[in-house]
Amino acid sequence: MVGPDGGMTGRYMFDNATMEARNQLQYLGTVLDLGTRRALVEAGLAPGWNVTDVGAGAGTLTTWICDQVAPSGRVTAVDLDPRHIPSGPNLTVCAGDIRDLVPAEASQDAIVVRLVLMHLPDREEVLAGLVRALVPGGVIVVADWDCTWRDLIRRSPSPRATELFERFQDKLLTFGESRGADMGWAKRAPEVMDGLGLVGVTSHIESRSWRGGTGICLLHHSNSIQKEAELVAAGMSLDDLVELRAVLMDPELAVSGYLMHTTVGRRPAA
Repeated sequence: MVGPDGGMTGRYMFDNATMEARNQLQYLGTVLDLGTRRALVEAGLAPGWNVTDVGAGAGTLTTWICDQVAPSGRVTAVDLDPRHIPSGPNLTVCAGDIRDLVPAEASQDAIVVRLVLMHLPDREEVLAGLVRALVPGGVIVVADWDCTWRDLIRRSPSPRATELFERFQDKLLTFGESRGADMGWAKRAPEVMDGLGLVGVTSHIESRSWRGGTGICLLHHSNSIQKEAELVAAGMSLDDLVELRAVLMDPELAVSGYLMHTTVGRRPAA
């Protein structure tokens, strides 16, 4: 995940150096990789492509892309802290902020930027730079959650469980906004991408439900551990968080993920 600019604004919400980070990044892959893979396959991902994966996290998607473009294609994974990305024969890992590591102009057949732009106040400028890095006919996949959609609980074991989950969501999203995140940016991505001259811009919007102890519930459980200090400072007690974590592991709970907007566009062919 990418983001910091040296101050509080525009810094990514989570830290890959924490003990819980590996779990969190693996859960993100479980929830999101299938949809992103589908978008890349539909875009024609093939052997020989040069691809940049921005905000590569644990490298679950990166590794899959490496397999798809082998043997002659190359993949570059960019992340603020890439310690969890495994190495590969056709993979280059770059540690740093994508705002400082934009690929060379007209060098990439595909760029994936997932759960990154929503965290960057200068997201439209960053996106413009990534578009310029595409070869003519190259494709960019922009994937972000719309966290303004909050109809998440499909089934709750109790009113108390619902109240704890909703309070947790309120605190977590407010924290993200305080650091420059735009929780509704995903809805505007198609318009911005049209304005940058991309063609064939389309969005696939999806969410699925997960039972307690699986998928998005495990991700929320992990998030509550990583942001425990901030959640307590915002008014949740340690007892609240212990109770919340038990709820998130309860199979009687069913929760939808945030709406994921996967928006795809191409740089016009020469």
